[in-house]
Amino acid sequence: MFTLLAESHNNVTVLRLTGDMLLPDVPDLNRQLEAYILAPGIRQVVLDLSQVEKVDASGLGVLVSASTKGRSQGRRLVLLTPAPPVEELLRRSEIEGFFPTFYSEEELKGYIPDTAE
Repeated sequence: MFTLLAESHNNVTVLRLTGDMLLPDVPDLNRQLEAYILAPGIRQVVLDLSQVEKVDASGLGVLVSASTKGRSQGRRLVLLTPAPPVEELLRRSEIEGFFPTFYSEEELKGYIPDTAE
């Protein structure tokens, strides 16, 4: 089970995910994430993963799918402070470079100034 809280900024949405990214969560997580990344007027979605407790390959698949769909529309999915289970899965899957990833809010604000509003 997870919760996804959204913060709107200028052309950027910051999503704060808390909980799990496991197979039972995939349909709902996929639907919600795609709705945000494909929303009109949004160029980037920042996904804060610092509060993710558990993740499996299906959860990672949701991120890859959302990123791919977003890219096809000229949008980008950016990861923020991946929790240790997420970071480990990215490393084991050998796709850690697939997503722009930032490890602090300050680092993110330097890259995406709109999140500083």
